[in-house]
Amino acid sequence: MEFEMEKKEFLQEFGQSAGNEAEAQNAIELMLSAYRNEGPGREKRILHNIGVATIVLRLGLERNVVVAGLLHNAMQHGVSTKTLQDSFRKEIFDLIDSKDRFEKALTFHSKEKEMSRKKLHIVLTTNPPVVMLQISEMLDKLRRIEMVPEHERENFIEEITDVYAPLCHKLGIYSISSEMNDLAFNYKNPGEYRNISAQMAQITKQTTSAIEKAKALLFENLKKNDIRAGINGRIKTVYSTYSKMKRKNAGIEQVYDLIALRVVTNSVKECYEALGILHSMWKPIPGEFDDYIVKPKDNGYRSLHTSVYTDEKTPLEIQIRTKEMNDFAELGIAAHWRYKGEKNDHRYDKKIGWIKQVLEWGRSARTNTELNMFGKEVFALTPKGELIELPEGATVIDFAYAVHSDIGDKCMGAKINSIMVSLDTKIRNGDVVEVVTSSRQTPKINWLTFAKTGKARQKIMGKLHMDKGRQHTTPHSIGNCVKTNNTKVRLAKCCNPLPGERIIGIRTTKRKISVHRVDCKELLNIKIGRVDVKWDDKISYYDTTIIVHAQDRLGVLRDILEVFSQNKIYVGSANATASASNTALCRFIVRLRDLEQLESIKKKIANIKGVTRVSRE
Repeated sequence: MEFEMEKKEFLQEFGQSAGNEAEAQNAIELMLSAYRNEGPGREKRILHNIGVATIVLRLGLERNVVVAGLLHNAMQHGVSTKTLQDSFRKEIFDLIDSKDRFEKALTFHSKEKEMSRKKLHIVLTTNPPVVMLQISEMLDKLRRIEMVPEHERENFIEEITDVYAPLCHKLGIYSISSEMNDLAFNYKNPGEYRNISAQMAQITKQTTSAIEKAKALLFENLKKNDIRAGINGRIKTVYSTYSKMKRKNAGIEQVYDLIALRVVTNSVKECYEALGILHSMWKPIPGEFDDYIVKPKDNGYRSLHTSVYTDEKTPLEIQIRTKEMNDFAELGIAAHWRYKGEKNDHRYDKKIGWIKQVLEWGRSARTNTELNMFGKEVFALTPKGELIELPEGATVIDFAYAVHSDIGDKCMGAKINSIMVSLDTKIRNGDVVEVVTSSRQTPKINWLTFAKTGKARQKIMGKLHMDKGRQHTTPHSIGNCVKTNNTKVRLAKCCNPLPGERIIGIRTTKRKISVHRVDCKELLNIKIGRVDVKWDDKISYYDTTIIVHAQDRLGVLRDILEVFSQNKIYVGSANATASASNTALCRFIVRLRDLEQLESIKKKIANIKGVTRVSRE
């Protein structure tokens, strides 16, 4: 009975919002068939699918995403790709397929919260509707917590509070973020939840009459001034009330926005006119005014917030916004789809520009509360969900070597999102890459023309030189005399090799040898005169250049130099330049012992606040 009622209500709402109900009806029937093989309770299970689709529908997403919500777990329950492709449009199948692939990669473990965030952000930039599907599924499962196996519930709740609720908040989907936090709080602290809920109910009961009077009085005053505004109320959630009490170390009576009125006007001008009217009616509470219209929040939220004492001395928060602002306040990123279709409206592109910033949310454990920019990296996934970070422009061969050196050596090509591609295909954010190998494959010289990463180039050069090196002369030894009395052997300035790195010698004259790293780009232009060389075991020091990219802040150069000082590293020169984008580029020539010391110092610099990248020139 419950199923039939839910189904009927959903199909009616779907028909009113999206048109023809037939496609949604077919999706429900297909899932009923899929659940039929899993024993009793199939109607209860299908309620979850309808619940997910209802959330998506009310977020305002297009009908393809709503139908995909009905079918979001179809593959997991035995529905074949052929059945889905034959029964539904390509756009729907692609959403279901993407959701299925990324869900496998989004497996959450408490020790990998940052990785889970990164993976969500990858999907967000490449396919935002898939993230909306994922969020909707997690919310409906939280509403029906009994459908989560008991032994998995603790991890599930932690996933909600540490990953999904914060992400929804960053996306401005406050309605979902608030509900997630509230339901999770009730699960983790049922006693505290009941206590605060009871106090809120008591206060609400005592103030309901006063609030209704204030609402009617405000409506009349706005009407007298020709402002036709809608006014509705909202009660703060239990979790939000609890958080504010903890943050302010105060009792519930000091939470002034426990009950709030929302005034929805037709224009920004009317917002400020309404503010003036209500401030003339009631006494404002000092320190409780915020103008998020002039200075919106990072995610685009706009509204006026003020708190007043009504005539009956009741504290009351009032939020004033336009209809469009209200839609975005309720739905966040999802509201963008409602405005995307407006003709000649370029505001949409501006509104979603901030989404690029969300990519870096949670990237660093040190600054996971801030929004930064990705820079020039792309992130891709292995079929098992391992995250591979690569520079922009990296290709399949770079991905293969990033997974493992042996896989890179034997790489023949790859399947990107199930489509076979060549070695020189560029990797894009969110690609799922399955490397194809052959035991007969070996690195080729032309690989260097499209290999982007230093690791790939170094491994390729190393393999090529290893084969050629056996044809050359007896190894020479490089030791303390490199910079002093041994004038026959010198380190190449183009790559400044360090002990611990693979090297090769190039005869510059009959008696002199220039020593390069095996991945040095200059070697591409040198075909003859190569000789094997090796490092002496004696300790010596060599100059190298370290490049540091960082956020431009006071003291960043000092902090980096302090790391060198603490580790007794000689700095020959230091230079820092700032750019208009609020970033700094620092260049240091330092004297190091070997590659191991270089890697150690790079890690220490990377831990400095604001440092985004450390590399060697």
